[in-house]
Amino acid sequence: MARYDVTPELAATIRAVRTQNHVASKSVAEHIGKSQSYMSKLEKGDIKTIEEAELTSIFCFIFGSDKGFQDFLDSSLGTIFNTLELRFSDKEIAEQIWFDNYDTVLRMIPIPEAMIDNLYERMSILNLSAEALCIKINSNEGISPKVQNTDSYPFNEWQPFVCNHQIEFRFIKMNIDSTDIREILNKTKTETNYVTMLSIAYYIMKIECYGERIQLSEEEDSLLMRKASDYLNSYKFFSIYEKNRLLKQTQSGSEQEDLLSSFDKENSALINEILAAFKVFSELNIVRMNEYLSVLVENLKWDNSFMMKLMSTPFHDIKGTSFALKK
Repeated sequence: MARYDVTPELAATIRAVRTQNHVASKSVAEHIGKSQSYMSKLEKGDIKTIEEAELTSIFCFIFGSDKGFQDFLDSSLGTIFNTLELRFSDKEIAEQIWFDNYDTVLRMIPIPEAMIDNLYERMSILNLSAEALCIKINSNEGISPKVQNTDSYPFNEWQPFVCNHQIEFRFIKMNIDSTDIREILNKTKTETNYVTMLSIAYYIMKIECYGERIQLSEEEDSLLMRKASDYLNSYKFFSIYEKNRLLKQTQSGSEQEDLLSSFDKENSALINEILAAFKVFSELNIVRMNEYLSVLVENLKWDNSFMMKLMSTPFHDIKGTSFALKK
């Protein structure tokens, strides 16, 4: 089981999301079977490491459900990353292993169909089956030979390679089921994590560039990994890290707009529609609207996942209902 260093940013994040969601530290402590003093030390950064399962359990409890936790991953990791950029150097950000796992392993991303069409075509040219690609990925040829005893590391979790008490690089030992690859290629699986698509792209490109050659030089491997990342970026299949890296390079609002995926744009359009509706009602009766919005904010703080489900109930299906009955 992976253990993460409890960095100052991680400790601050745990405390921030707990207080924002009005969850008592005592309740979290009871949920994970620890003392309240343990939670206090954890949020102060006095606990040095934490198991991934425990960290995930804490977040899921705070957000009320796995869905609430996934919503947090989708909406909040970018904000956390921006905080990391403000407070830490690039080297220190690179050491935030916990962030990498939450960003690229646990966070689910919609898969662009055009990217799947392209990958499927390239596999057809190579006469590469999903099963053969799966074997390639699970062979973990891309792990640096500097890493010894790879069998001792867990699957699908980023790990730091430490040399002279410094993190030299990170690596991940992949284990993917061929069924997942087939479902992705058949478009029956519509979302997946970043590392799965990165592995698929990396090994397809490796075969294209180097055939059956197994070992690459560090420079060749680094260039190939960058090429695979750029490929995913070209289809707007971003990790939070990659998205923020590219956003920093933009010079104008139009360039930022071009970076957005269709899912991002749809999300933005829907949010704007909601804001427009709020504005109309605010102009009619701003005092009453402020009362409504205050209650809505408190409800979201109470249980954002439940409230999102409640608000997404299709009440429009009963549009023929009389006003008296609605009351």
